[in-house]
Order: sequence, then C-alpha cells, then structure tokens
Amino acid sequence: MRRILLAAGLFAGIVCLSQVSAQPSPEMMKVFRAVRQVTMSSPGVLAANPSVQKELKLDDDQAKAVKEKVPPVGFGGGGRFGKGKGELTDEQKERMAKMFEKVQKLADVPEDKLEDKIREEFKDELDGANKEVEKILKPEQMARLKQIARQQGGPSAYLSTENAKDLKLTDDQKKKLKEISDELQKDTQALFQGGFSPETREKMQMLNKEATEKAAGVLTAEQKSKWKELTGEPFTVQFGGPRPKKDD
Repeated sequence: MRRILLAAGLFAGIVCLSQVSAQPSPEMMKVFRAVRQVTMSSPGVLAANPSVQKELKLDDDQAKAVKEKVPPVGFGGGGRFGKGKGELTDEQKERMAKMFEKVQKLADVPEDKLEDKIREEFKDELDGANKEVEKILKPEQMARLKQIARQQGGPSAYLSTENAKDLKLTDDQKKKLKEISDELQKDTQALFQGGFSPETREKMQMLNKEATEKAAGVLTAEQKSKWKELTGEPFTVQFGGPRPKKDD
C-alpha cells in the first residue's frame, strides 16, 4: 500500500486524530507543527514525495525501492488516510494513537528546545529513513535532496538549529524571523477555521510565500549567498495527489 507521510498530510492527520483521541489543544497543535517542521526537513521523508522524486530524476527501480524499503516517519504508513471520507483503517488508528502518545511527551518542552527534543524523540525513525535513502540514491541525487530538505518550512526554515548555525544568525535576526513565523502561523490557523479545501491550500501557499519573502529580507547579503549555497535552486514540494475528476 502507498505510504502517506506526516509532511504530506499533517492537517489531515490532526483531523483524523479525533477518531483516536480528543481534539488536540492549542499547545499540542504547536508541538504538531514543530514535528511537521522537523519531518519536512528530513531527506528520508521527502524522498517518498512524487514531486521530489521527479526533481531528483529517480528511475522506476529507485522509486520502487524508496516505497518498499524506506520506513515511514511520523504519522505515515499503511496506505492512504482512511477508506473513504476521512475514515481510518484499524492499522492507521493504532499507528496514529501510538504517535499521538509519543508527541504528547513533548507538550511541556520549552519552545526553544522543542526542535532538538523532537529530533531526539524521533531519532531512530529519522535516521533509519535517511540511511535507507542514502543506499538508494546516487551521490548527486542525495546532495540535491539535502538542499531541498533545507528549504522546507517557509520562514521557519532559517530558524532550524542547523540552518541558524550555518547562517550565523544574530539574536535580533532570530527574533525578527520568529515574529514573521508566528504571524504566519496565526494567519494560517485563522484560515483553517473556515475548513480545509483546495482554495484554503492555495491561500495558505500564498501566505507562506509572502512570509518567506519577508523573512529573506532579514538576512544580510552574505547570509543570502550562503543560503543559496546551502539550498541550491528554490523548489516547491507538491503535497497530495491530483484532484479526483468529477463525474460527467
């Protein structure tokens, strides 16, 4: 069965959690977003995305190997979300319940330590997926995949532990970038109040693009040059499959 990873369906996963647990609190939503950020920046997760595979020019054997050998991370695994209309399979319910319990342990972690704690909590899963991908991809494909991974997360990408260190961000820059990220998060949350639809996704992408451009303005010319070196050409990961055709 085809895998769906957390990075490709966080919102759907959170909605489906209502079938296995109580609705997540605002505090837990912050943790879910942080988990999503970490997951989206994992090469082992992104390698399963069809649009990324196309960018990397994976051949059929490589794509098949990724599907069969790379273990799922986060809430992924076990086929599409549900058997129809958002319904979860028993396998997915069990997996998501276990993952929810794991994420709950992070509820009281301070925000400035959350990313490192998430990487620690999910280390085996993240490392396992990354190691398998490295066995499948060619060196040049792996290099590009790591560039794409660094780009993920919109304005929050600059604030990841690794990127912030490599860019040598100042405390003032981190503060400004966090304000931009928090504003985007607030706007996105407000957008979701009206439900999730293709139009909502398009608006979310626009908000993310605007915030990312604003965040780039916080960097110095030297940092922008370094970021270009670290990330290569910009690439937009496409999440979700094609829209189903309407009956005539």
